[in-house]
Amino acid sequence: MEKITFLSYDGLKIEAEIFGKSDHAVILAHGKIFDMQSWEALAKYLEDQGFSAIPFNFRGYGNSQSKDFKYEFDVVGAIDYALKDHKRVSVIGASMGGAATLRALEISKPVDGLVLLSPAGLPKSFSDLEGKAKKALVVFSKGDFVFDTATEISKSLPFETETLIFNGNLHAQNLFRDSEIAAELKSKISTFLRSVERI
Repeated sequence: MEKITFLSYDGLKIEAEIFGKSDHAVILAHGKIFDMQSWEALAKYLEDQGFSAIPFNFRGYGNSQSKDFKYEFDVVGAIDYALKDHKRVSVIGASMGGAATLRALEISKPVDGLVLLSPAGLPKSFSDLEGKAKKALVVFSKGDFVFDTATEISKSLPFETETLIFNGNLHAQNLFRDSEIAAELKSKISTFLRSVERI
């Protein structure tokens, strides 16, 4: 693991880490009650699977600079950073990070894969996401408080979308707290990312 920084779309210094050396970078955008450290187990798993994982702290978290709540600008910065040295770039966004990723894709360069874990908000316009990802995977629980939002997203994204719904009410990165769900989810994410590489 290497500590790095990149600039957000509006020029803030964002704290991040990178696990692994691969031509496929996977950006990890955390939820509101989390930070980049919460991705450590998944980042190491992705590294073991042959990907480069890039967890980062949103503005106002950790040592990332703070200005406002334009979290989507941090995701745009992460995408720009990853595209410099990687052939493929995918994004995994959880809860707030999922919503920020959807808004980021309206203005960012296209990515390869998009994984949303309990996305907690909609893009301004689904039509603006046309061509912004090759494929998506939307994951949430039956009892998740964002169930309706996540369902709408999974039905409305303008590209091929897979949906994975678990029993229970675990939200976003808390899905990994259940060992059975975590094993299935990590395997599904890896399989999904591999499938994107074939498109």
